[in-house]
Amino acid sequence: MSLGADGPPDGPPARVPADPLRIRSGVRDGHAPVLVVEAEGELTILTSDQLREHVLADIRDLDGPPRVVLDVGEVGFCDSSGLNALIVLWKSAHRDGGELVLARPGRRFRTIIERSGLDRHLIAHPSQEAAVAALTAPGQP
Repeated sequence: MSLGADGPPDGPPARVPADPLRIRSGVRDGHAPVLVVEAEGELTILTSDQLREHVLADIRDLDGPPRVVLDVGEVGFCDSSGLNALIVLWKSAHRDGGELVLARPGRRFRTIIERSGLDRHLIAHPSQEAAVAALTAPGQP
């Protein structure tokens, strides 16, 4: 049996590496601390657990109601598993009296959010600064 370019003839087929998801996070201190999470790569069934667990761990480390900015400006693709992770994170922030917003969603990402109806809950801002400002405005949790 020959697999050609897909892999060696006597070994397993070569795997195309999935675009990994890279996650960076940190807290911006001010009169109201905000957790800023930057995601880069693809948010799929292979990576959504990674994002969810990373952000939930960071939320647990916060004092007070969680204010979370999820910067998705470098996320090239999001599937239904990725959307589910966003819902879980949004619900977690709200359950604890806080808020989760998106920053820098690209056109494709915004379209996915809008078509799923999640744009009513996942509020998007054009920049991290705008998202942080929205979470630290008077009247926010």
